[in-house]
Amino acid sequence: MFSEMIEDLNRSNMPDPAALAKRFDFALTKKMGVIKLPPAFWMSDAKINPRSEHLLWAAMLLLDRERIDSALSVMAIEFSETSSAKDGNEISLNIVIAEAISRLFKQMPDASLRHEFAGRLKMVLPEYSVNEQDVTDD
Repeated sequence: MFSEMIEDLNRSNMPDPAALAKRFDFALTKKMGVIKLPPAFWMSDAKINPRSEHLLWAAMLLLDRERIDSALSVMAIEFSETSSAKDGNEISLNIVIAEAISRLFKQMPDASLRHEFAGRLKMVLPEYSVNEQDVTDD
C-alpha cells in the first residue's frame, strides 16, 4: 500500500503530504478492520492488511501526532497478539518501535534529508529518540 512512499524516500524525496494522508487514512481503516478479527484470521496480504510499520512511517512523515498515536496503537495491538514473549523470548514494544524508526531512516539515502527530518520529527515525537547513527550514516 505504501510502495510509492518508499520509492519517494529511496529517491531522497519526501512523499506528497496530501496523497500520503489519504493513503494513511484508507490503510488505517483497512488495518482496523483486520485487527478486529481474531489473530488466526489476520491475512498477510499488505493490500488487505497494511504493515503497521508502514502506517507508522507514513504518520511520522506527515508529522501528525494523532496519526502517529493511531499507528502506535495498532502496533501495540499486533505486538500483544503476536509477541514472542508468549514463547518466553521477551522483546519490548519500545524495541520494535525503535527498530521501525531506524528502518525508516535507512530508506532515506540522503544524509541531509535524514538530519532535517530527524529534527522535525523530534518536535512531534519527543519521547522516541532517533538513533544518531541512523541519521548520520551514509
